[in-house]
Amino acid sequence: MAVFLLFVSCFMFRVSWASAQFELPTIGSIKPAISLSSDPLTPLPNSTITIAANLSGVTGSGSSNYTWFLNGVRQTEHSGLNKSKFTFKASAIGIVYRINVNVTMPGGGVLSDAAVFTVSDVDLSWNASSEAPAGYRGKTLPTKKSAVLISALPTIYQPGTKALISSGGLVFNWFINGKLQADKSGIGRSDLNFYVGSFSGGSEEIRLEVKTGDSTVSLNKFVTVPIMRPQTFIYVADNKTSLPYGKALRDFFIESATVKAIDFVAENYFFNFPKNRLKWSWLVDSREIMGGGDKPWSAVLNVPENIARPFSFQVRAVAQNPQEDLEIAESTANLKVR
Repeated sequence: MAVFLLFVSCFMFRVSWASAQFELPTIGSIKPAISLSSDPLTPLPNSTITIAANLSGVTGSGSSNYTWFLNGVRQTEHSGLNKSKFTFKASAIGIVYRINVNVTMPGGGVLSDAAVFTVSDVDLSWNASSEAPAGYRGKTLPTKKSAVLISALPTIYQPGTKALISSGGLVFNWFINGKLQADKSGIGRSDLNFYVGSFSGGSEEIRLEVKTGDSTVSLNKFVTVPIMRPQTFIYVADNKTSLPYGKALRDFFIESATVKAIDFVAENYFFNFPKNRLKWSWLVDSREIMGGGDKPWSAVLNVPENIARPFSFQVRAVAQNPQEDLEIAESTANLKVR
């Protein structure tokens, strides 16, 4: 037992002696250094980018003098005492920028650093699964529960070069209304599919963060997807084609006293259901009438011969998704026969 105690005593003495030889670094031993950071990390076309020079290990760095260079040209108005930030506006996609800064410290030493950027971009396009007439030339807009596909087409360069980075080497992080869609994000995942959860009048705010695995490139793009409600419009039908003729009806006047029948046709927009599977209803002055058989979006109004003229009436067309009670639209036209 005595031998054991002697060993412990020696061990404790040796540890104490080793600790006495170790010297912790002090603030004064840190060498002056400079690093550049940018916001954003990767500039978009026509965007403003701010470069900040960050000093460390410098006493009284608030009295340092900064000289900035953009592609080798001195930026006199941005240089001077305490001007530790440089802001400029990026130009077109693919343009390369090199930023240099020289910092003269209070003690007279000079620190330098450089950063390179290539203007990059991501095009975002989207389409919705909702229906629209064949002749509709506008963008098909989503309604509640529509499926929406957003596709990203990146044109992103290695910083300071004209070398494009392939989509397969990029990380796509998708956000819907500020919430990260982790299961839809990742390397090479340049498409986002989702179902609209908002009601008409609202919107889905989409943000895409695209970056490289080492985070040397990072940019954000945004798109707002407006949410509409389904719509239906009433037209007079062309006698030969039965297609809509002229403008949608609101107030309609017929001058001829010989009119015996009026053909109507309705067009529907932005339903999540095919036109021929919608439930159609036609009403004249709140009384339901029969539609057009195998074409329920059309109807014929027969004008009685003995009716006193002028007379007026109201026609209403209602379309509804039979699988979704809230997916409904109607249109009303006021007609007068003179």
